[in-house]
Parts: sequence; structure tokens; C-alpha cells
Amino acid sequence: MPRCRHAARGQQGIQRDPELTPRPFDQRRDGLVVGEGAGTLVLEDYERARRLGKRIYAEILGFGTNCDGTHVTNPSSDGMRGAMELALRSARCGPETIDYVNAHATGTTIGDIAESRATHTLFGDRVPVSSLKGNIGHTLGACGAIELAFSIAMLREGWIAATRNLDVIDEQCAPLDYVMGEARSAKLERLICNKFAFGGINTSLVISAI
Repeated sequence: MPRCRHAARGQQGIQRDPELTPRPFDQRRDGLVVGEGAGTLVLEDYERARRLGKRIYAEILGFGTNCDGTHVTNPSSDGMRGAMELALRSARCGPETIDYVNAHATGTTIGDIAESRATHTLFGDRVPVSSLKGNIGHTLGACGAIELAFSIAMLREGWIAATRNLDVIDEQCAPLDYVMGEARSAKLERLICNKFAFGGINTSLVISAI
């Protein structure tokens, strides 16, 4: 299970309430928190897996990846949207077929705002959105596999994790259907999982239940 190490500090540099950070999408966010952990998913041809009687947890319908390269650390909403559009095109489905967006949302001001706006331009406020960074921190290169595994669990079990520590939505973030407070029961058939890294390296996966 991933762990996160962090220390939230007040104006006098005194540690206080470290469990309240990171805070994705929250107006009181104070930056990302590095977590640690590992995750592995085994990919196999769907027909071969069925023929061999393998247990199939989910199906990757499509993917999209790009590198907008506009800045090393400042993300581009256009680049993020572009990756999601590529994934939807690859999956041969439209935004209206997506039941949940697993956001990258690290708890940084620029990143959260850009991602929320990119997501809103495609999905409006119809689709539930949440980030797992408040629970496990940012596991950097491992976050793709770890958070996809969590997303598949939600897909199979019919629920959506709330964004931990999201109490007051930043008014600069787009008006999405943020899942807050408690987990939400939901019938999920198809979701999109986003990971947006430094240097404008953006990746989106469209996942379907089996």
C-alpha cells in the first residue's frame, strides 16, 4: 500500500495538521506531497485471455498520449484536453459515454486549475471527478499503475473515491462534479484515467468493465 510522507508547516515553520495535505482542487492547497509505493498491471490480448480462461479485471478500450512541451513545470490545458481526445478517439467513444474521470490533480495551483478546465471543456459538469493524491500522495513514476489499479477496483465494485482533503473548491477551478467528503456509490461502465507529467507529457486511458 502506498504511503505518503509530508509535513505541513504554518507561518512560523511549526508542523501542524500534516494529515490535511495534499489538498487537490482545494483553495487552501499548499503543494504536492511525495508518496511511495508500487503497482503492476498485466496486459494481455483479450481474445487470448478469454481462450485460456484468465480472470479479466477490465479492458483498455483506448489510449492517448502527447507532449505539448510548452513548459517544463507549467501544464497546458490544451495538451491535457488533447490527450483525452486522443484516448476517446482511440476507444471510438464520445465524452457522453464516460461515467467517471480519475484526475491526476496533484494539489498544485497551476496544475489543478489547468486540469479542471481541460476536463470541463470535454465533459462539462456531468461526470464525477476525483483525485487519489489526497489519499496516497504523488508517487511520481508509480502513480500511473497505482491509480489505474484503484480506478479498476472502483469500476468493478461500483463506487467512486472522494478527493481527500477537498473541502473548499478553488474558485479558479472549473465547475466540475467534484466527489467530496464520502465515497459515492455509482454504476460505472467506462472511465478515463489521466496522468499529466512534467514537460507536458500527457497520457489518458479509457477503461471499460468486463
